[in-house]
Amino acid sequence: MISVRRWLIRPARRTLRRLEWFPFTLLSALLFAAVRLRELRTGRAVVRVGRATGGTAALPLRLMLWLDHIGAELPSGSFDVCVRLPRAAEDANLHDVISVLLTSPRLASIGLYWDDDALSDDQPLWQNGAAAASGANDIDEASAEGIERFLRAEHQPFALPVAARREVQTLLKRLAGGAYAICLNLPAGQMALLDVVVTAAPGVRFFEMGCAGSKPRPANITALADYGLTLHERMAFVQAADAYVGIFDELGGAAIISGRPGVLVGRGDPVSEALAVTQWAAEFLGRRQ
Repeated sequence: MISVRRWLIRPARRTLRRLEWFPFTLLSALLFAAVRLRELRTGRAVVRVGRATGGTAALPLRLMLWLDHIGAELPSGSFDVCVRLPRAAEDANLHDVISVLLTSPRLASIGLYWDDDALSDDQPLWQNGAAAASGANDIDEASAEGIERFLRAEHQPFALPVAARREVQTLLKRLAGGAYAICLNLPAGQMALLDVVVTAAPGVRFFEMGCAGSKPRPANITALADYGLTLHERMAFVQAADAYVGIFDELGGAAIISGRPGVLVGRGDPVSEALAVTQWAAEFLGRRQ
């Protein structure tokens, strides 16, 4: 009889220990849901809905521009987003998409959809009629006007995980020491620019953000692809470096938001870009000597 009582008492004690915190967690979740529902019904919650109709190409950068545009429209307060992603994003760059969304310091919550019908059914829950008409945006490839507006706008700093920033600062200090650090993110078709940059700035430590390739590199160039950094860590590296030379992707966008000086390449004539990079490197180093 005693053994039976002990067998019954021990599970009961374990259950009671769990119930010490479980009801409070449940009540807190229900209270938050009720408050959130009231905010949505009264229109106090700001929700923006976007549809990525242009496939997965440059999707992280497109989301970065979209979030930056929302922040410019809403000068204060937090907001929520619902994004309809292409199904191919699950296998292509979903991790980078989530990483970019999490860098917005004012983003309160994220809703992800892969089906237009499901998003259309839920949209009345997130937005009233006026907000749905003004807040539905397609996350397509940015136009030349949109890119120019992004380059000239004042940006709010993005929020990166503390662990990523600390890891990168330690790595940068170990690899660069006291030398100037320039991030290189050159397109595959214009790798000749690398030799131009290195020749123009021989006393600088360069960090190649993309694939290093098989070509031997000078001693002052480090290929970060060998370190297996996440997107957050690569963005933190761009933020911590002294300058950026490369294409306008999510890393180029991170450099612009962080106010890093540099040159964007990959859209013009290679010879003209090489001259522009050389001139910029001479001016950049001249100001720091």
